[in-house]
Amino acid sequence: MKTAVQQICSNCGNPLLPDGKFCLFCGDVLADVPEKPRTQVPLPVQAIQTTAADATVHPLPEYAGFWLRLWAGAIDVSMEASAALLLTLVVGYMFRILGSRSGLSPITGSYFTGIAYIAVLTIGAWLYSAFSESSKWRATIGKRIVGLQVVNVLGGKLTFGQASVRHFMKFLSLFTVAVGFMMAGWTRRRQALHDMPCDCLVIRVAEPSLSLFGRHS
Repeated sequence: MKTAVQQICSNCGNPLLPDGKFCLFCGDVLADVPEKPRTQVPLPVQAIQTTAADATVHPLPEYAGFWLRLWAGAIDVSMEASAALLLTLVVGYMFRILGSRSGLSPITGSYFTGIAYIAVLTIGAWLYSAFSESSKWRATIGKRIVGLQVVNVLGGKLTFGQASVRHFMKFLSLFTVAVGFMMAGWTRRRQALHDMPCDCLVIRVAEPSLSLFGRHS
């Protein structure tokens, strides 16, 4: 039976490790120990190549067409008009009380009530649209029901300023005999006229639960 011979360092006399290149005690270079050839370990193929399975695929967004946007707009307009009407009824009641005490005629009170309704509807619709579309929802309640979002060209949410510009540009779409709204039916990215100044996109993010909304693009 062979016994292993313990090698010692020729410089300090301490025992050596079997495969050592340097003495751990004095640091002397062991000339009699053959140097192991360095081999360059290649990187795995998976680390330098991206396979089709590992590649992240970003599908193109599905743009929302005219009919889906029409349904979402109808829901939002109905909500805005109803909320403005309720607030105006409160304002009208206050005008009647003040009118009876100050001698204000009912016709004048109705006139101020009508102005209040227009003001509440205009300001309320702007704040509702701008805050909703610049929030993390990226959509008004009507758009969320239908499954839509308003985003910028990079897919991010709008700023409050961009959402405000988009809202007020709807008046231009309206004053073109609604042609600006109908442009969502034939433009390449289904953009209406009021989407173009800030280059906004309206995309689909969910399948509507109601068959009434369908899949129109």
